[in-house]
Amino acid sequence: MRPVIKWTLLQRRSSIIWWCAGILFFVFLTLVFYPTIKDQSAQLNKSFDQIPQTARQLFTDTNDLFSPIGYLSSQMFYLMMPLLVGVLAIGQGMSLIGREERDSTIELLLARPISRGRLLLAKAGAGLLIVLLVGALATLFTALMCRLVGLDIATANILMAGAAVILMALNFGAVAYLLSAMGRAGRGAAIGISAVYALGGYILVSLSGSVSWLSWPAKLFPFNYYHSNQLLSGSYNWTNSLYFICVIAGCLLLAWLAFRRRDLLSN
Repeated sequence: MRPVIKWTLLQRRSSIIWWCAGILFFVFLTLVFYPTIKDQSAQLNKSFDQIPQTARQLFTDTNDLFSPIGYLSSQMFYLMMPLLVGVLAIGQGMSLIGREERDSTIELLLARPISRGRLLLAKAGAGLLIVLLVGALATLFTALMCRLVGLDIATANILMAGAAVILMALNFGAVAYLLSAMGRAGRGAAIGISAVYALGGYILVSLSGSVSWLSWPAKLFPFNYYHSNQLLSGSYNWTNSLYFICVIAGCLLLAWLAFRRRDLLSN
């Protein structure tokens, strides 16, 4: 398994570097202007209060948008950080097996003394390491920038929010990985279905606070179990993370069941 993981990481080293550089630049641009915004927070909050509640819920899960926690939540952890790391995870999940099949190199991998199950696990491990690396680097840089610009938020809470972002992004990636393991039809639908699961779930959960009948379908989506404001304030209930773990484990199990029975030569 280790050679497969190393080979996959080597194949994607340029992509990993660019992802790290891009997400660090995003964090820098988001936080470097906070000292200027901080001086106008009272006035900006009054303007934000004029926005209807339904529209406001698409941007943040707090009413105090320009407090340290409100700013970091709305500008990064509520949507943008999960979106960026989620896009990375979906891309990895779709291509870890799909790229090998498209390039007709999967037969060479299976010619090695490795079972289909171990190959699937090794590829998943490589994808996990990539998402962990980029997500952890972004979280650590966020914590550093918060200290530099005067965002008074406990570093431990920022790290916990970053961990929750990674877990949720892995949900999106796991769905894409499952669909990719199912064959050509699944690979074609992987991006679309994963995007609906991610962005569609975000919109549904955001609106469920104003539209009561959406509260039940919202429970099917990961954003319902991710609360950036609670994470950054240290009041998050970590039993919610069981949803993420169960979805990831379930997708890996279904991917294994689908992949081991497939005729790879015809897909």
